[in-house]
Amino acid sequence: MKRAVIDASVVLKWYLVDEEYSQKAIGLLDKYLSNEIEILAPSLLEYELIKGLIIAQKRGRVEEEKILEAIDGFISLEIKLKNLSLFYPKVLEYSRVYNRSVYDASYLALADKEGIILITADGEMYDAVKKDLKWVRWLGDI
Repeated sequence: MKRAVIDASVVLKWYLVDEEYSQKAIGLLDKYLSNEIEILAPSLLEYELIKGLIIAQKRGRVEEEKILEAIDGFISLEIKLKNLSLFYPKVLEYSRVYNRSVYDASYLALADKEGIILITADGEMYDAVKKDLKWVRWLGDI
């Protein structure tokens, strides 16, 4: 089975379907649900998802009851979330080398530690690392 790390920029597209590449993100979710791919993420993904949904609500893009449904639905997916303590030295390295937030660096570090690809729709992060980290993939290219 193929394995991949996905970041919050991809997961948010499952719930904010008006976003660019949301159908590609949903395609990844479908592959996960049909056991074609295993998805991993740092445990901070839950927090980033909630934050992103709250921001979307403030902008009038999603109703509060939909946020609760989305979070319940996400939790029921049982995606393997990994604790930062397993890979924090790499988090620090990626944060420093690529001038990325600890959040972005956590996804990079987990993918590196697991030896698998990272799929992102975060253009700033992708642009910062694409030259050096060939295992980071742009959602639009999937």
